[in-house]
Amino acid sequence: MYTNFKDLDASSRLWVYQANRAFNENEKQFILENGKSFVETWTAHNKELNASIEIRYDQFIILAVDETNASATGCSIDKSVHFIKALENELKINLLEKSKVAFLKNDEVILESLSSIKSKVESDEISADLLTFNNMVSDKNQFESNWLIPASESWMGRFFKTKV
Repeated sequence: MYTNFKDLDASSRLWVYQANRAFNENEKQFILENGKSFVETWTAHNKELNASIEIRYDQFIILAVDETNASATGCSIDKSVHFIKALENELKINLLEKSKVAFLKNDEVILESLSSIKSKVESDEISADLLTFNNMVSDKNQFESNWLIPASESWMGRFFKTKV
């Protein structure tokens, strides 16, 4: 069953899918229409899941399920990944590849290669206070409080501590 994201319980389980580029308006409409159709029929062991889908910053798909009544299971999570893969194929985008880190700079999402992060910190191209997207958040509460954080408070913090 589709539920507005703001109405989901704070403990709702959540997945963040980062695209390799921004979505255009038609793509956003396609994602939301198909996403709502998907969550309307999303089940776990024949139990309806109370779920939501959102797009943030024109580049992130947020899929969430309120597990207070029914929990997402392995098979239901597989169904959601299948849905995401179908979006990738239809829109010619990458949503599952994890080799890019996203930052918010001047209200624009910037992607940097994972392998270049240390050198970009050392050369001051990435500052300690540059906001980064923590896509490892796993529930709505974490998402709302800890999704967008300064780079120094993320896994990249170790690079700032060793910086000379």
